[in-house]
Amino acid sequence: MAFILPRCTFPSFPFSKGLFVSTLCLIGVVVDSAIQTISNDGTEKASEATLKEAETTQRRPPKNITSYNMDTIDSLMIVEEHIQNEDYTEAEQKLADIWTNEAELTLSEKADLIYMSSRISLMQQNMEATIGHLEKVLEYRDNITYAREEEVLLRLAKLYLAEKEHVKAHGRLNEWLEIVEQPKANELAFAGSLFVAITSYARAKKYLKRAIDQQEANGLEVDAQWFELLDYVEKRLDTEI
Repeated sequence: MAFILPRCTFPSFPFSKGLFVSTLCLIGVVVDSAIQTISNDGTEKASEATLKEAETTQRRPPKNITSYNMDTIDSLMIVEEHIQNEDYTEAEQKLADIWTNEAELTLSEKADLIYMSSRISLMQQNMEATIGHLEKVLEYRDNITYAREEEVLLRLAKLYLAEKEHVKAHGRLNEWLEIVEQPKANELAFAGSLFVAITSYARAKKYLKRAIDQQEANGLEVDAQWFELLDYVEKRLDTEI
């Protein structure tokens, strides 16, 4: 028996079954009508705020997150347990069993299986396999949450940069920048460092400054390397003038 979970994803950490199921829905469903008829008793401002919030929520098109079968959830929890215990061979075998024995996997379930394979490959330091799995996950991008899509794109950018495949790293980073809504300071700093690697110094400066400003605004210590990299970028920009 399958049940429909709008905009859901499989978390990458262990849960009890009840909590596991309840946390599958990570992104709320946008209501069809965010604003209802308002009276003239001074509630207009509240309605305007609701409208702005709805517009922000609807800025990205909805994902088509498909159903999750309880048997598949149970199996994925077993895989997660093997991963946490570093029993990677057992985890891979269980994933293979799921592919073989659970023939009616949904698109979202398939994406989760491939994503878990990427985690195993990463822990085994098999970068080629990790990249392959993550690229495969993106073939299901309409069936995964934006949070998962952002994670996969950024991880691919980092892996490609580590492998010195700068063109691919740049491409995946640009895709990430197009969809990310609340990037963390360290993620912005990484974007800056990637732009340094491809000698795009103006963009590097932009993202390094954003990273530093965000960190300082949050009252957090700024990594000294960010300042050093920004200083290097500004010197290179000065020589280009």
